[in-house]
Amino acid sequence: MTEKLIQLRVSSDVKDKADKILTERGLSTQSAIKMFLTQIANTKETPFDNLFLAKGKE
Repeated sequence: MTEKLIQLRVSSDVKDKADKILTERGLSTQSAIKMFLTQIANTKETPFDNLFLAKGKE
């Protein structure tokens, strides 16, 4: 399996708060992002799908 590098910018405040929460749960930011992307790839769904439903499908 080849891997690809993903870089993103986020505010320091958001990163610091997320890091604290993830560390309390025994996760690194990198592992949490990998889990997030893997879940999307495996299920073909995101945690945000219900936010983007077309008005006719509600």
